[in-house]
Amino acid sequence: MTAAARVVDALMTLDPGESLFAPGAVTWHSFDEAEAPTVPDTIEAVRAIRRVVPDFGMYEVRTHDAGPVSFAQYTLRGTLPGGGAFRAPAVLAVHTGDDGRVVRIEEYVDTGQLAGLFAALG
Repeated sequence: MTAAARVVDALMTLDPGESLFAPGAVTWHSFDEAEAPTVPDTIEAVRAIRRVVPDFGMYEVRTHDAGPVSFAQYTLRGTLPGGGAFRAPAVLAVHTGDDGRVVRIEEYVDTGQLAGLFAALG
């Protein structure tokens, strides 16, 4: 299983495990160009989204291994509190260190397709 597939699984189960992420692992987003600690910040962000959008998920996941970087292509989807839906294709680039643990995640997504989600999150 690629590192990207393991990251998608951790995000969807909200369980990062103890050996997936290296200490100090960071997550960067294309929409704000800011880095944040992957654990706990990224897991907590997904948990916060699920409180508002219980069916939020990463669907149609395809992963590709390219050595120390693996990729996940997927579609973010969910049903907003008012009943509307959102859908946004996205990509994760997952960088691993020499020990195979994740050291950096980069997420690329068009926030215009997530406007309804961001509005619901306040």
